[in-house]
Amino acid sequence: MTPTEVGRLVEWAAQECAWQMTGPLEVSYLVDAYFELSHERVITLTSVLRLGEIVEPGRNSGARFRQVAVFVGMNEKAPWQAVPRLMNKLLEAQDNLTPTEFFKEFEEIHPFVDGNGRVGALLYNLLNKTYEPWNLEYPPNLWKDSRREGITL
Repeated sequence: MTPTEVGRLVEWAAQECAWQMTGPLEVSYLVDAYFELSHERVITLTSVLRLGEIVEPGRNSGARFRQVAVFVGMNEKAPWQAVPRLMNKLLEAQDNLTPTEFFKEFEEIHPFVDGNGRVGALLYNLLNKTYEPWNLEYPPNLWKDSRREGITL
């Protein structure tokens, strides 16, 4: 990877982390997760669990899905007991979904305590075939988050 490509990757990761209100350490974790996923072409349960652990090692440890309720704003996400089943179903359907549909469903499941948006952004780019640093995109702003309005690379 060239210095320009590294710069583009870090810029993308820094913006994703800024939207998630995380700091520089999390930028480095997201870059690490990018390299972890760069060897994959199909998203597996193992790769998703590994990404969750990489992006938030203190909160998503043990390579397992969350075991608590999670809220985004006032919106409760899928019950934690259903997360493994829902994730298996989503991964089985990945070839029949658009990258946007996959991303939306992943975010609605919210399989981790923290880092779901960052993991979702990586998965979106892999499925969208925009995984190279010069091609990375921000996932669609499906929930009309004002922090994400008007930002492009």
